Amino acid sequence: MFKELFSFELRNGFKKWSTQIYFLVFLTLGVLVGLGTTGAFDTSTSDSILTKNSSLAIARLIVGMSGNFMVLINGVMMISIMATAIQKDYAYNFHGLLYTTPITKNGYFFGRFSANFLLSIYVFSGMLIGYFFGSLYGLGTPQLGPVNIFNYLWPFLIFTVVNTLIIGSIFFALTTFTRSTLSSYLFCIILLLLSILSDSILSDIQNKDLASLIDPFGNFALRQTTEYWTPFEQNKNTVPLSGVLLWNRLLWLGIAISCIGFTYFKFDFNQFLQPFSLFKKKKSNLEENIYSNSGKSLQEILTVQKDFGWIAKLKELFYLSFFEVKRIVYTPFFGIIGFIFGVLLIVISNFIKSMYDAEAIPVTFLLAELSEEGLSFFLLLLIVFFSGNIVWRERENKIDELIGVSTVSNFNLMFSKFLGMVWMVIIMQVFSNLICIGIQFYKGFYDIEPLTYLKFNLYNLPYYLVLIGFSLFVQLIVNNKYFGFFLTIFPVVFLPILYNYLEMDGILYSFNSSGPQLPYSGMNGFGQVLYSYFIVKSYWIMMMLLFLFVALLVFPRGKEKGLSKKYLLSKTSFQLKHKMLMFLFLFSTVGLGAYIYYNTKILNKAYTEVEMEKMRVDYEKKYKYLEKISQPRIVSSDLKIDIFPKTSGWNVDGMYYLKNKQQKPIDSIIIRYPNNLNGHFSYKKIQLSDSGKEIFNDEKVGLKLIKLNTPLQPGDSVAFNFQYEFAPKGFSNSDTETEVVGNGTFFNSHNLPGLGYDSDTELSENEARKKYGLKSKPRLAKVNDQKARMNNFISNDADWIRFNTQISTDDPQIAIAPGYLEKEWKAKGRRYFTYKMDAPILNFYAFLSADYQVKKSKWNNVNIEIYYQKGHEYNLDRMISSIKNSLSYYTKNFGPYQHKQVRIIEFPRYASFAQSFPNTIPYSEEIGFLTKVEPNKPEKIDLPFYVTAHEVAHQWWGHQVAGGNVQGSAMMSETFSQYSALMVMEHEYGSQAMKKFLSYELDKYLKGRSQESKNEMPLMLVENQNYIHYNKGSVVMYALKDYLGEAKLNSILKKYLNQTKFQEPPYTNSVEFVNLLKKETPDSLQYMIKDMFENITLYENYVKDLSYKKIGAKYEVKLTVGSAKYRVDGKGKSKKTPVADYIDIAVLGSKSKQFPEGKELILKKVKMDKPEKTFTFFVNEEPMEAGIDPYAKLIDRNVKNNIHDFKSQPAKVNLDANDKSGGAGMQVTVNTGD
Repeated sequence: MFKELFSFELRNGFKKWSTQIYFLVFLTLGVLVGLGTTGAFDTSTSDSILTKNSSLAIARLIVGMSGNFMVLINGVMMISIMATAIQKDYAYNFHGLLYTTPITKNGYFFGRFSANFLLSIYVFSGMLIGYFFGSLYGLGTPQLGPVNIFNYLWPFLIFTVVNTLIIGSIFFALTTFTRSTLSSYLFCIILLLLSILSDSILSDIQNKDLASLIDPFGNFALRQTTEYWTPFEQNKNTVPLSGVLLWNRLLWLGIAISCIGFTYFKFDFNQFLQPFSLFKKKKSNLEENIYSNSGKSLQEILTVQKDFGWIAKLKELFYLSFFEVKRIVYTPFFGIIGFIFGVLLIVISNFIKSMYDAEAIPVTFLLAELSEEGLSFFLLLLIVFFSGNIVWRERENKIDELIGVSTVSNFNLMFSKFLGMVWMVIIMQVFSNLICIGIQFYKGFYDIEPLTYLKFNLYNLPYYLVLIGFSLFVQLIVNNKYFGFFLTIFPVVFLPILYNYLEMDGILYSFNSSGPQLPYSGMNGFGQVLYSYFIVKSYWIMMMLLFLFVALLVFPRGKEKGLSKKYLLSKTSFQLKHKMLMFLFLFSTVGLGAYIYYNTKILNKAYTEVEMEKMRVDYEKKYKYLEKISQPRIVSSDLKIDIFPKTSGWNVDGMYYLKNKQQKPIDSIIIRYPNNLNGHFSYKKIQLSDSGKEIFNDEKVGLKLIKLNTPLQPGDSVAFNFQYEFAPKGFSNSDTETEVVGNGTFFNSHNLPGLGYDSDTELSENEARKKYGLKSKPRLAKVNDQKARMNNFISNDADWIRFNTQISTDDPQIAIAPGYLEKEWKAKGRRYFTYKMDAPILNFYAFLSADYQVKKSKWNNVNIEIYYQKGHEYNLDRMISSIKNSLSYYTKNFGPYQHKQVRIIEFPRYASFAQSFPNTIPYSEEIGFLTKVEPNKPEKIDLPFYVTAHEVAHQWWGHQVAGGNVQGSAMMSETFSQYSALMVMEHEYGSQAMKKFLSYELDKYLKGRSQESKNEMPLMLVENQNYIHYNKGSVVMYALKDYLGEAKLNSILKKYLNQTKFQEPPYTNSVEFVNLLKKETPDSLQYMIKDMFENITLYENYVKDLSYKKIGAKYEVKLTVGSAKYRVDGKGKSKKTPVADYIDIAVLGSKSKQFPEGKELILKKVKMDKPEKTFTFFVNEEPMEAGIDPYAKLIDRNVKNNIHDFKSQPAKVNLDANDKSGGAGMQVTVNTGD
């Protein structure tokens, strides 16, 4: 019986057009993704050393098609196939006949399940098949490795097949019991919840295992298993079914098998007589309602007031809309969704994090933003589900004919459903607001802003209006509810993926687009995008209403199913007023579309990535010869800047003095100024005091060549005057102005003119350069390139300059620039400020403006000022404390501070960084001003304290020591600033508090190298690779401090700073520092310099065995540890090298608030000159843990096995199979009990 039922179900499934459409959708998407990733489309090209057909690449593709919104679309398809396998017999009233036949429980249950499981596999295989054939376009290119079918089949098996079995089994079981797909939709929400929750808790790296286990799709388990794989390993290795990935698969397979087993055990053909229900229905009170009118006369009951006026129609519309919303919110589905959403919101509110797991202060706009982001998922599902339910409800309950003969118009029937769902959205928004307010109270935050919640609700409501209208339109047009679900989700999920690969981004065709967007800022609100948002949303709302009126023409009234017959039936009720409204909506859609086109294509021309590539290519081919023309240097900058916050515009009237520092005359000057691609710049003056002869002036790229009348002799100067205005026009397709805004302007000197050919404008991606016939380009010049060292890492047209500026802004804002305030005045509603530097600075400065409050303090003779938004006072004292501690530590250990003030200036959260200019530090509101600080908890990272210390350190490392524009320059600025901040933090919070910070740094470095697109470089040759100069730099410098001693390392840094500060070209390089470091380092530690700076070195440190026993008043500890050492090339290929290193050995006691990592009973360095060694220690307290390199000072991809407790034996470590060193190791006994 199984065979017959299985084959029958399979044949019928393949005959369904919905099955083939689902397959074709995935097949098409797979082909497009395959073609897109291998360069078939004319899109921009980026460098990558990863192949697109490796086992890991296929696995990432598969799990990537399972998360976030894809949960919904996959869920809908799975429900339509797996969940209805048995439920459809009841839905079509076929169960009564079917169950009288001699079918067996086993054959019926597993026949239906197996057939529909294979149908689901068939549908999802379309993605893999499509990707396989689409990616073949890249055969013979570096993007595609050798074609290995196993690379496709293995990820398909452990992810697609397993996930389909897991989800399908649960859907099948739920719907079989409840006879309703409602339970499956609820579980779909739970899957989405688990996916979001996994992503949220990953913000803390200590939660990796938990996040990996609760994710039903294996996405995070795969990520954790392979997160540190180098590009070489990613290309060569097969995804392993081991570790947390294996546990994830086993856990969810166990859940799935349990569901199927339980369902099969409980399943009975009689079960359909009384289906399982989570909710008991109330008994009908029809009789009670009938007798409630018994006191009235028959005439009173039968009297009907006839009213067909527009007021009656309007009342009818609202009454029906209230009826519809009641039918929604009183359903168990809505209640459970609300409960799940509430729980999710409460949980993820604890994971609003910034960098380094720093928790955000629960200010209202952050909670409102979180609420709306969460609602977008849940409301999408609610809208999709209920749009189908309220359209199909009458037909499913077999009252459609009764409704059809009523006097209610099609207009009211349809728009009452629309309004009912709008009420549903508003109810969910209010519910979400109340939860967020409760969260704020719970967290002890009482500065509630109800109007901010209302602003977010109103801002996001148009998005849901369009989605509701489109969902109803689809369900009214399509004669299949489940296919309607799929079509509704399609433009929300699939089209963005498609547009992303095709690099298409247009307001007019990107479904339900919002136009250019900015994150909400406590300083600037929604910003200047409100006008464009209103226009774009009006366009989509008009289009939605037009669609609804089209749907009105085919509104289902009666038993006719065809669209043409529905149209004929409803045409008589489609009156002139409806036609006029339809024309109005059509006219409005076209008119708004034309206006949007005018703004985004004419006033603000949108350039594709390919067009930008071609412009860069043209720039290089046309002007590369200019690079050989020697140029003078900017030695003075005198500026007048006018900022207009209301219009996002600014004017500049400036003068540079240009000096010939060459040994020969200069006869031509190349002026580089902001390009005018969008026509927002109006150039009034760009000229030299020696007017000379203009050879060319290319405004499109911002380049002008002037032949001087009189060559500029060595040591002579010439004035360069410029004056231009920046005035944005209309709105753009996606980008919007974030530099000059209503409140919180921040832009820097890169917006001002410069000199010479700009090599940074060239294409930097070598794959793209190859496509256009250009030679490969290094990221940076070689470390000893003498020509490149004639420029510093900041500027290629200046060294140290004199600087002063006059800056104006709207009253009451304060305008700020580097320097000391010399004068301030007001005139005609504007405020003017004059700033002047008292010493030369790098050609790098910024301009800021906002309605600031000011907090002041002082350290010795240095003024400290923080300019902040009112209401953002939370962390000002921590910032001031950090400034004082930093100035004290850096002055003592490195040398004097060169300025008389330090200013921190807040800017909106359009960027999440702080940046150090001379005595002036612009600082994002997000990472400092709104971060929760718990100074009494040293295990919590004090983010404002750390960031402030880092930026103050740049006043030494970057603004005193400036490296040449060569490899390694970022080490002297960023790595040394990281180290400096680490020391300030350590002196504030203690050494044990540094472990968590360094664990984040190590994690970021190891993840960063896995995403390397060219070559990983050693630290001293870093090529502006953040994961190296920031994250690896922190780990390396902290370890170096530990080995050399803090005082010794600081003395080396001080000596280096004194040798190189404020130097003229040629600028210093990392070789000079490393040579000094070698000179000052003992012979026994010279190997560390090679490992840390000159090579890429990784370790595998581990505990092999440990035990202890009490002997008298002491404890004897026996500890066997091992260490393997690897040298790695730029692609990530490892080679084992002999270990002969000094490494920390530790025995730790119990943990406490004072010792969060455990009291150090033993912490000493030993020489690991063998792969494994056994040590014996005597300690005075009972040991809890022991191990090697306990604080992860060395770079180790698996630090979990560095320390182990005494309760169990350590797991065996898988080392390099080519390791031949072996040996029994050595026995070392150390008595440190005293």
